[in-house]
Amino acid sequence: MSTSRFIPKTVGYLVPYVLIATFQYQVAQDGLKYSSPFVLMGLRYLIASLILFGVVRSFRPIVNKDTVLLSIVSWASSGFWILGLEYVSPSESAVLSYTMPLIAIPLSYLLLSEKASHKEWIGAGVGFVGVLVYSFALFENQTLSVLGAVLTLSNAFFWGMYTIYYRKLKNQEATMTVATQLLFGALFFFLIIPLGYRLEVTPNFLFDLAYLSVLNGALYFLLWNAIVRLQSVGKTSTLIYSIPITVTVAQYLETSLLPPPVSLIGICLMIFGISVSRFW
Repeated sequence: MSTSRFIPKTVGYLVPYVLIATFQYQVAQDGLKYSSPFVLMGLRYLIASLILFGVVRSFRPIVNKDTVLLSIVSWASSGFWILGLEYVSPSESAVLSYTMPLIAIPLSYLLLSEKASHKEWIGAGVGFVGVLVYSFALFENQTLSVLGAVLTLSNAFFWGMYTIYYRKLKNQEATMTVATQLLFGALFFFLIIPLGYRLEVTPNFLFDLAYLSVLNGALYFLLWNAIVRLQSVGKTSTLIYSIPITVTVAQYLETSLLPPPVSLIGICLMIFGISVSRFW
């Protein structure tokens, strides 16, 4: 089946995914004011899993090797991400996470024997250069935490891994797969809560938790699973370069201030990278 037939479906899943991801960093960091990282992620995963089990009206987790491994790498990705947000700003976390395509493409070849085309490699590389250029203005007046950077880059590695497992499990029922992944992830987070427990239930926390569990939990993972099922990891992972673009648009709508010229150059490179990997 031709790639072009997948494009409308991909866009239909991508648009809400990107809109949700645009605000996830700020919301998660705000949630950390009221909760320790593992409590926040444990509740996020548990609520999201129960929502999806409710959607399919069945509580029959899928227990097999690949689904358990998917749960572990997803749990690790979210764990490193939320820990990193204690040391880096939302913008730094976002930029560092976009190393994911450069990690996922070679891993997809090693684990799935899914070889990326030259244009997918070029698109991922150009997009990443765009991210670096875009980040210059973000990092100009900030001191990047080495620990925070290591944690967030670890998140990018495991994000690439669970993207590959989504692709590997594309013939397994999607909603039940994601529901199981989130349930096991919640259990893993709750097991390590004794390492640091803090919870202050406030209206702001409830809003943050609702966003992270419903939109950035159940719907977010389900949408990414759907996108990965449609096309190769090389084409899919490059799509995440859309998120800095939407972040910039959201900031402009909020402040009416254009970003620095260097950031606009970075955005143009990201758009070019996406275009190369998908349409050339």
